[in-house]
Amino acid sequence: MKYDRNHRNEELQAWSELLLREDEPSTPELPDEPQEQPPKKKKKWKRVLLGIFLTLLGLVVAAVLAVLLYINHLLNQITPYDPANDATVSSSMAEQLVLEDPEAVTVPPEEEENLPQLEEITVPEEPVEEPGVNWDNVVNILLVGQDRRPGQGRQRSDTMIMVTINKSQKSITLTSFMRDAHVSIPGYKSNKLNAAYAFGGMSLLNQTLERNYGVRIDGDIEVDFNSFRKIIDLLGGVDISLTEKEATYLNNGLGLNGTSRELHVGKQRLDGELALCYARLREIDSDYRRAERQRTVLSSLIQRYQGLPVTEMLSLLEEILPIVVTNMSKGDIVDYVMDLAPMVSGAQLNTLRIPADGTFKQGIVRARPGLAAWFQYDIDFDANKGILYELFRENESE
Repeated sequence: MKYDRNHRNEELQAWSELLLREDEPSTPELPDEPQEQPPKKKKKWKRVLLGIFLTLLGLVVAAVLAVLLYINHLLNQITPYDPANDATVSSSMAEQLVLEDPEAVTVPPEEEENLPQLEEITVPEEPVEEPGVNWDNVVNILLVGQDRRPGQGRQRSDTMIMVTINKSQKSITLTSFMRDAHVSIPGYKSNKLNAAYAFGGMSLLNQTLERNYGVRIDGDIEVDFNSFRKIIDLLGGVDISLTEKEATYLNNGLGLNGTSRELHVGKQRLDGELALCYARLREIDSDYRRAERQRTVLSSLIQRYQGLPVTEMLSLLEEILPIVVTNMSKGDIVDYVMDLAPMVSGAQLNTLRIPADGTFKQGIVRARPGLAAWFQYDIDFDANKGILYELFRENESE
């Protein structure tokens, strides 16, 4: 019995201690100290991707810098137009140049009386703005071919073709301005359009075109005959379809220093010398066909250039740019190229002549007392402005 009592007492004591421990506040167990974890694979891949990104970014920056340097290299090849060439001549010198016009002829008094007399032309000083024209969508570049031989100074502009690029219409139009057109020249008496260049260079020629025809010229490019030949030869010639008269004329060596050729009627490729002779040819027909031939040659050049790979285009530019002269700044050229290059390759190509048929008279007239020359005169300038403004309008579908 004694054993049983002691055993019970021990159990009661144990239960009491257990109850007391449950009533006491428990001491929170401290968390195990964090153990150092091995580096995760995700962080490693982040560093790899960052390295790849930085490498690609460096390559892109290097490529952009290389392109910019190359563009600057190309632009440095261009011969800038000397503003001194825009110096105007005196009125007396202008009159002397009129008398020295190679196409002017002296006429006796009895014949002079029967010739029409040219009158001074009066046009508004500032052209009237035409509605529907957004000049921001139009770029007009004037190509000037100067009738200058080695050793000569500034001469009359033998060729004037305006290249109009209309971004809205997605078109390129080549407009020939007839050199014998009787126009108002700022600061001088009315004269032939080609005299404006002889009197005051590109600047006066641009002012004359704007005053008479209402066009805005954004830049000029001057190419002489020697440069013209070189450019065509660099492009491998131009494809021209010859008539029988044209082929015969060129085969006889006329205008080619007596060198005979074997050309035939129909389409064939002309080298620079033949293309120049073809573009200047008017002996077999007229000055209008001559202007048309010039547009034909230029159209063929553009079409050949449009079909070239970019690498070949750039290679040709290396050789062509040094033989042209322009008054456009590097910044202007870059802006035009960046803005217009995407649409040029697929642009529609058109041609035009100003003054247009039915808007003028033509013939031998009295230019000065005792002096006669061939002119396009009594030009309806408003009608021609209307034709030209169609080139500049927005695309009606937009």
